[in-house]
Amino acid sequence: MAATDLRRVYAFSDTYGRSKNPFIQDDADAIISTDFRSFPCEKVFRQFDIYGREAVTGHMVRMIFQLQKNALQSEYFCKKVQDDFANTVTGIFINAAPRLNKEQNGAPFYVAVSGNIRIVTTDLSCLSAVKEQIETLHYLPNENNRIYSNTEQFRSSYTPHLLYPDHGQELAEAKIDVIPDYPENKWELAYVDRFGNLVTYTKYPDRKWKEVEDALRKDGETAKVIIGNVSQRLIITTSLKDAEPGELVIYKNGDIDILRKWEADEDQYTRLYKSAYFQFAKPEIGMEIKIPKKTVVD
Repeated sequence: MAATDLRRVYAFSDTYGRSKNPFIQDDADAIISTDFRSFPCEKVFRQFDIYGREAVTGHMVRMIFQLQKNALQSEYFCKKVQDDFANTVTGIFINAAPRLNKEQNGAPFYVAVSGNIRIVTTDLSCLSAVKEQIETLHYLPNENNRIYSNTEQFRSSYTPHLLYPDHGQELAEAKIDVIPDYPENKWELAYVDRFGNLVTYTKYPDRKWKEVEDALRKDGETAKVIIGNVSQRLIITTSLKDAEPGELVIYKNGDIDILRKWEADEDQYTRLYKSAYFQFAKPEIGMEIKIPKKTVVD
């Protein structure tokens, strides 16, 4: 019997009203990770504004899927906690649906299910990297005549209700194939944390990491990496611990991370304004990351 206890809700919307500056945003990555790793059975409802950085939801979905899997397989939770967690539902709500034409009142809200995870979203691209794990996909027609009319402007105040497994609404079935495939060779900026560290994503991180290592062999001590139109030379290391203070580094951490290690005498403002985020000229989430095919030592 499927779990029905909606215990954790993570809502991402462009309507909540916060700056897109990562230094004054709530760090969703850190907050959600702590929920799963330290308080897996607590009742949670969290809201994160995504206006101007809508592409961040792909990272959030991938991360929650991985955290859910890790919690189910955790060796440090006692059996009671494991059993309780296994009988709960994690809900992800994603809303960003600007009205750009007269044909429809914004994109419909889709409901995707994968095990004990339920996602309600207007943007199917956020499911691209987990497409193979989606079991069912439905959507709420804008002409539904039950929740709201086809002219309702604030649909996102109603539709998180669809996260409940027993929501009682009539949905139309959609083919999972309508979820776009994630590009095989794409490498993008997926997330910026509150310290200005950059988390990147590519479908095959081992393959991309080999390209980074090959660039190091061509260029000597550093590898040139381009985000958007800005390039920087990065030190390749195995972890932040092994980097030298003040270095701008890249290392494999499940995904591939780019960040600057702090120096001991720096204040908090210096640390932020010397961060990888600023050194790459404040790149937008979703920007393409490249390694030049022909590298030249500056």
